[in-house]
Parts: sequence; structure tokens; C-alpha cells
Amino acid sequence: MQTFSNNKNNIFSFLCLCLSEVAPYLRGGGPGQQVMLEGNRLVLTCLAGGSWPLQYRWTLNNSNITDWTPQYRLSVPSLKRTDAGLYQCMVRNRMGAVIHRRTEVQVAFLGNFSTEEQRKTVTQGRAAIISTPPLASSPRPLVTWFKDGQKIIPNNRIAITSDNQLVVLATTATDAGRYHLEAVNEMTGENVTSPAVYLSISALRKDKQPD
Repeated sequence: MQTFSNNKNNIFSFLCLCLSEVAPYLRGGGPGQQVMLEGNRLVLTCLAGGSWPLQYRWTLNNSNITDWTPQYRLSVPSLKRTDAGLYQCMVRNRMGAVIHRRTEVQVAFLGNFSTEEQRKTVTQGRAAIISTPPLASSPRPLVTWFKDGQKIIPNNRIAITSDNQLVVLATTATDAGRYHLEAVNEMTGENVTSPAVYLSISALRKDKQPD
């Protein structure tokens, strides 16, 4: 009888302990998106309540980047471009687990043009298309085209496409010159200048007509 009584008391104590404990729950949603400069420090917090001890684990793009730890803060001392992505934390205790909503971290940066100066020849009367040289940037930079040092203003013959290509329709001899672009990352405040593209306009042969 004594053994049965002890077991009964143990079960009762266990049930009371379970009823007094609280499963983890979130406190606040946190920012859904952060834009950070490359090289800056990133700190994310995972605020949660519930019975202690609470443990936290962080993921980046659905891959674990920490083990279970009592630390509710994630710190990246110096952000790199590869640190951009979707961060999420999970909180657990003996009563269960809860997942925090994702935070998208964007790392703002502006790279450099890797191409060299180019030369392009177009027959007079045909269209000249000058593409933007490859440039790594986040967010997308603001681009301005120049000819012989003067800013190009689009008109009914000169256009800049959504991909920042420069299109000159029905070229004439006056379209020949030195073209380049300037790219500005409005988030970082940085700007870079592209290598020049030298456009030449060849004379139209008398027996040929422009398309």
C-alpha cells in the first residue's frame, strides 16, 4: 500500500509540475526585412516567453547556422554578401517549440565594373545598342548614360531600356563618340564609372539602304 501511495503522489506531483509550466510563445513579431551595409554588424533578436529553460536555434535559408543555445540574440560581426537571406529562429522548452516568423536580410553593396574599354561600329542609319557592362550591386543601382562627358537625355530617337541599355535609333555621324555610364547605389552612397565605349558610325554605301 505504501508503494502505491508513493507512486500516486509522484504522478500527482508530475501532473502539477506540467500544469504549472508554460510552452514557449513569441513576444513581438520583429522586423520582416532589414537592409544592411556590407561590413556592418547584424544583430537579430528572438523574443519569447515560457517556462525556463528556453533554448534557441537559428536558421539561414532553412539551414541551421547555430546549435540549440540559451542565447536569444544572433550576431554577425561583419556582414558579407553571402550573409543575405531569410533568417528564422526556433524556441523550445520541455513543453514544446515555436517558430518565429522569417526576417529577410539584404546586404547593400556596390561592386566594380570588370570589363575594359570597347569599340563599336554601326552603319549610318542603323540602330546602335550599347549594353550595360556587368556590375554586381544590391539594391539595383541608378544608372546615368553620358556621351563625350555630357548627360544623355532620352528623346524620340534615343532611349534607355528597363535593363539600362542605351539605344540610338537611325544613327548619324554626330552619334559617334565616347559613351560611358555612372552607377549609383542609393543605399550605400557609392558610385562607379564604367569603362568607355567608343562608337563609330560608318558611311552608308550608296547601293545599300538602312533597314
